[in-house]
Amino acid sequence: MVVGIMLALFALFMCMGVPIAHAMGLAAALALLWEGQIPILQLAQSFYQSIDGFALLAVPLFILAGELMSVGGITERLVNMSRALIGHVRGGLAQANILTNMFMAAISGSALADLAAIGSMMIPAMKKEGYRADFCVAVTSCAAMMAPIIPPSVIAVIYGSVTGVSIGALFLGGVIPGVLAGISMFIITWFIAPRAGAKPVPRAPMPEVASSSTRAIPALVMPIIIVGGILGGVFTPTEAGAVAALYALVFGFVLRRHSRATLFHNFANAASTTAAALVTIGGAALFSWILARAGAAQMALQLMLSVTDAPIVALLILIGFFFLLGTFLEPVPALIITVPVLTPMIKHLAMDPAHVGIIVIMMLVVGSVTPPVGILAMVACKIAGVEYNRTFGMLAPYIAAWLIVVVLVAFNPWMVTWLPSLMIK
Repeated sequence: MVVGIMLALFALFMCMGVPIAHAMGLAAALALLWEGQIPILQLAQSFYQSIDGFALLAVPLFILAGELMSVGGITERLVNMSRALIGHVRGGLAQANILTNMFMAAISGSALADLAAIGSMMIPAMKKEGYRADFCVAVTSCAAMMAPIIPPSVIAVIYGSVTGVSIGALFLGGVIPGVLAGISMFIITWFIAPRAGAKPVPRAPMPEVASSSTRAIPALVMPIIIVGGILGGVFTPTEAGAVAALYALVFGFVLRRHSRATLFHNFANAASTTAAALVTIGGAALFSWILARAGAAQMALQLMLSVTDAPIVALLILIGFFFLLGTFLEPVPALIITVPVLTPMIKHLAMDPAHVGIIVIMMLVVGSVTPPVGILAMVACKIAGVEYNRTFGMLAPYIAAWLIVVVLVAFNPWMVTWLPSLMIK
């Protein structure tokens, strides 16, 4: 009964336009108050416990690192290198957009941070060269989806803190799927770009390629330091976030890009984004706690076993479930609500938790561009000056390419497990 009331209140609050974090927290609190069997203090304790984790300290640190990079010159250097390397390929500027996002994904770990940093540069440049606005939105928003997959990943940190799965294994497990997603977008762009406004561009001279690549080396060293430090046992994922933020800060000072005003803006934005993320985690945790208390995990397990006990079939069902869930819920709350409920099923069917984790993250990230709540595409639309509903035709091929990659990863678990087994002893 209490679960039904909570879900009804949540739906009501969402229809009223209440922010999702508050909608979840209020629905959970009011449902418990109606039941009257749990002290109200339990709400505060559950909320606090959900965000009281050492691993979650990596979230604000990586967010801060992304903010500092946006003005530190890192994005600009990566864009110049990408244009010099593949700008002559068919759809060159769009291809360079994807390649830049791939490099940035290995630095920031946040899709929105990548979209804001790269989209503000690449979307106007693509439009100036004659690309259609809807194509600019599709390429930029879908390319930004690589950030939560290719390490480091803020969402992987949250997933690992909630489930107890090794964050290092999730980081390494996302490398091959993330690169495959990028390759699939290169291919789609090669076919679509000519009718989206792409024009032939001459190959960059070798001195320009060498110069831009040399200038990008300090940016490319950063993911090596982060991932290498974690794997080498030099620091934890949380400490890696601090190293990333410090590196971005020093890099900006060396290039004389930081000022008192920009630093205040960066730290204020990071604090605001972190607060929003943690409030969302806390509200989702209350929601999840009530579901767990009502035995939702066991019900989900029994429901799945009544359909199938084959792991691969169950995984395909989960892919469909998370695709639908991602269309109206943001990745973080969707993850916090559902993963604790599904964990017993994952264990019972002997699925690899890191393999399932990467698939879950990929499917929830796909929801970031699909209607009705495609936040990445909506932000890109604001930059491009086009209405969201006019981009669906261009988004569809890229979403289809991502889904093909997810199914490929589902049927080939080694794509996720190989690197962790090789490098984590």
